[in-house]
Amino acid sequence: MIMALVSISVFAVDIIPVTSWPKTIHAPDKIITGATIEDCVKYGYRLLTAKPATPEGKRIKSETIIQDDKDPTKCKYDIVYEDIPEPIIPVPPPPEVLTNIPSAKVSFNFTTNGTFRGVVWLDAPITNAVK
Repeated sequence: MIMALVSISVFAVDIIPVTSWPKTIHAPDKIITGATIEDCVKYGYRLLTAKPATPEGKRIKSETIIQDDKDPTKCKYDIVYEDIPEPIIPVPPPPEVLTNIPSAKVSFNFTTNGTFRGVVWLDAPITNAVK
């Protein structure tokens, strides 16, 4: 039985992963109803094994489905894992330097509707002045 499956699997061109054997096979030259496991293997159908759990701290880099080397009726996942990189923690900006100014030295400007328009520092030091 196993030798027959191995010899039949030589004719399979592509692997078609399935979770249960199909009852009907649409072959290029005919339609097979009530297909046996040998028919399914001959036309490339393979039972897909369960996908393994991803290890802690890893993520999947690439994933392919390949023929199981131990059983000609099954296929399995060939998964390459990679480490999950550590998150980059951004450096916070330096705190803003604030200047305390008494309210008597500041003039606030508003529109007639009460919308804020701006503020003027009344006795601000002169900067970038031309002498």
